[in-house]
Amino acid sequence: MIVTGNKKFVVTLVCAVLFSAWPIVSQESQIDSLKKVVELAPRDSTRVNNLNDLSGAILRNEGISESMLISGQAIELSEQLGYLKGQAYAEKNMGMAYYYQGDYMQVLDHWTKSLEIFETIEDPQGISNMANNLGAVYYSQGSNTKAIDFYLRSLSIAEKIQDTLRITSALLNIGGVYGDTPKDYDKALEYFNRIPKYLPGLNEPQITTSYLMGEGEIYLLQGKYVDALKNYQDALPLTQNTADYANNLTKLGIVQFKMGDTFKAINYLDQAYQNAKENNQQLQMVQSLIELGKVYQNNDFQKALKAFKEAESLANEMGIRFELKDIYEGLSVAYANQGDYVNAFKYQTQLIAKKDSLFNVATDDKIRGLQFDFDLEKKEDEIGLLEQEAEIADLKAKRQKFVIYGTIISLILVFVLALGTYNRYKYEKRTNKIIEDEKDRSEKLLLNILPEETALELKEHGKVAAKRFESATILFSDFKGFTSYAQNLSPEDLVRSVDYYFSKFDQIMDKYDLEKIKTVGDAYMCAGGLPYPTTDHPFKMVEAAFEIAQVMEDMKTHPEPGIVPFEVRIGINTGPVVAGVVGLNKFAYDIWGDTVNVASRMETMSDPGRINISENTYRIIKDVYDCESRGKVTVKNKGEMEMYFVMGRKIIRHPEKKKETKV
Repeated sequence: MIVTGNKKFVVTLVCAVLFSAWPIVSQESQIDSLKKVVELAPRDSTRVNNLNDLSGAILRNEGISESMLISGQAIELSEQLGYLKGQAYAEKNMGMAYYYQGDYMQVLDHWTKSLEIFETIEDPQGISNMANNLGAVYYSQGSNTKAIDFYLRSLSIAEKIQDTLRITSALLNIGGVYGDTPKDYDKALEYFNRIPKYLPGLNEPQITTSYLMGEGEIYLLQGKYVDALKNYQDALPLTQNTADYANNLTKLGIVQFKMGDTFKAINYLDQAYQNAKENNQQLQMVQSLIELGKVYQNNDFQKALKAFKEAESLANEMGIRFELKDIYEGLSVAYANQGDYVNAFKYQTQLIAKKDSLFNVATDDKIRGLQFDFDLEKKEDEIGLLEQEAEIADLKAKRQKFVIYGTIISLILVFVLALGTYNRYKYEKRTNKIIEDEKDRSEKLLLNILPEETALELKEHGKVAAKRFESATILFSDFKGFTSYAQNLSPEDLVRSVDYYFSKFDQIMDKYDLEKIKTVGDAYMCAGGLPYPTTDHPFKMVEAAFEIAQVMEDMKTHPEPGIVPFEVRIGINTGPVVAGVVGLNKFAYDIWGDTVNVASRMETMSDPGRINISENTYRIIKDVYDCESRGKVTVKNKGEMEMYFVMGRKIIRHPEKKKETKV
């Protein structure tokens, strides 16, 4: 299986192992032939290969349960024969069957085994294939970092063996993942731009189409409409007579409208609608109608209304939610332009309700991704526990042998028994001391990971109840250009630099009685006002932010050998949060709530060396600190938000003394 794409645009390439365009009659004929071959074949490697072929054929015919049964037989026989290559493909087929069922933990289990076997037999094509597949699973569950790791591994191996199809597939996948995040659009384009040199010798129209439309989508999101237009036009002849044709026409219509050519925009969108209608592609019909409504909403109310209403009817019939948001927004604007504020208010109300619903859907997706990570970690811990139990059992067996030998020898040499008893006493004494030392060390580590109050509650009750804090101040920071540094520096130098800065930040947290929450890569997160509620946390956090910024500035003027002089972005927000400990293993104290999300947005929208605060924080500190209003700034998933840069403490002037006093 080869999967490429991202959440904004999805491009899928699937080999015949999963989906096939063969007629059902042909598939059934192939299955019958393979069954006869399997029945007559001796129990050797050829039989394993035939079982794998039969399993794949049955899976293409949607016989999931039977395919799993055949794959199980192939795994069992290949293990008996020691036929590793056959076992690797059998594990791969078993994982594919679970993929159909949506059981991703089982998929990871079997595909990881397949990958390990391919590594054992040094099969580069198998390694590249399975690394790519595992990346697709992690990506589908929201684990983008792990997905990138596997995709890059697949790409590296494919480049070594000059497997052009796998190279281009991996490049598409990596570009697709980076295309999820606006700040990584340029990186996505870097990987997309490496694809064209492989296309002339690669007879895969779907790869070319995926590249053109994927890159075009990034250009469209960046506002590079001329580049986007060229990509979509180049893709048009390749998508004709395919399911992507209507989507391509819609994209061309969007780009032409963005470029101001309403006539061409309407022409492309009409073609998209007609093509989708002829091929019963209802989703594409809805999307083309929405874009037509947007084109008409400012100059032809009746046509806009007709397009949006038809799109609304189809969307409700299909039960799709994301498109309904755009439809309600378009209808609200169209009615408002006509002065019909009753209907405009009606659809604005529906738009708000739909946004709330979509927010809940997005939250459910995040929870699903967290659950996937939790289940994966739990499974890894279970594997580790099983390995420990196996080691203990082995040690017990060895110990039993020693006891038997010791008993026999003790009948001859009492002195040896006495000596053994003495040695055992010393061993137990040392063991008890080790246990006590480890216990002390564990308690110290627990206090280092969790706040003292939380650690004590965890020790006493075995769990920690979530607590709500009505007012807390959250700070996020990250380093500008960290990704580019990470590519060019050795891991040792990079870690040394990050450790230097974060150690400084930790000292600042201790100084102001603030709580460090966690670090993720180059991001540092801390909070004030918890776990013990206070009233001065916004002011302490601002002071800490100034000192963090000063640490970075000092590095520029007084550089330390081996430490990279990064620039830092800082964002702060104040509001209610919920805090607690998540998971059963590897405890982590964390905080949740919209306050945390807004603080993260403040950091994202900040400038290097600046402290960007929300309106909530500004209202609290404005009498103490000079702040520069940034006005309303558009924030992803939040709309427009008031933001301020903190400049410094206010200076109070005393006319009679003619001196300046800082507050």
